[in-house]
Parts: sequence; C-alpha cells; structure tokens
Amino acid sequence: MKYLIPILFLIFGISTFGQNSKVENKYKVAFEFIEKETKVVLPGSIIEIFSGTKRIDVGVSDFSGTQFFYLKQNEITNDKIVIKVFGVKCEPHEQTLILKNNLTKTMYLKYGETDYVNHRDVGEFIKKLNFPEPEPFYVE
Repeated sequence: MKYLIPILFLIFGISTFGQNSKVENKYKVAFEFIEKETKVVLPGSIIEIFSGTKRIDVGVSDFSGTQFFYLKQNEITNDKIVIKVFGVKCEPHEQTLILKNNLTKTMYLKYGETDYVNHRDVGEFIKKLNFPEPEPFYVE
C-alpha cells in the first residue's frame, strides 16, 4: 500500500510524457479544397508544396476536402511557399503564399481540362508526380 502512490505517479507521468509531441519550429498549414462555381468539396485533391526549387511536402486531401501539413521552418526560403493542386476534373492550380505563421486557407479550384479525371487514377497520378515514400509513424 505504501508503494501505491509512487507507482500511480510513475504511471501517470509516463503516459503524460508520451503524449507530448514536438511541433516546435514547424508551421501548421491546413488547406480545404472546394470547386469555385458549385461549392462542391473536392476530396482526393493532390497537393505539392515547394519552397524555392525544392519540393518540401506532398499530400492527398481526405473525404472532407482538407489536408494538413507540418512544414519545417528551416526548409522554407524567404517565407514563401508555392502550392500546386490537382483536383479531380479540375484545372491544375498554382499559388504562391507567404508563410510567417500557422495558416488555414480555402482554395477554390475550377473544373477544366486535366489528366486527373477519376478518383481511381490517384495512384497513377501520384507515380507520375514521383511522390516520395511516406515517413514511418514512429519516432526514434
């Protein structure tokens, strides 16, 4: 019984420490993709983020048309990023953004001519863009 309090303290301390995540020196960037005229949410939009000449991150939006990124500050040159978006049945969209803080932005895409016309084409389109291998979920 006399060891119960130190053991409980140890258990709660370990679980609390394990939930801390390191996001310092990173910007949280969130995008939502919507078709401009019909206001339809665009799930499966393919996103590339560049800074300078280097591609710093890639992703595919979820079923709600949103995608989150954690961008390292040291990878961003001159506080500018260029985002390229390929939405299903939408014209490719490119936009330059200034990034000095966390950012949440809604991007409006227009239906038009594109190679990405069906959600089933996402795998082929990702190969065409030469996406990198995903990072593992664990941290050493």
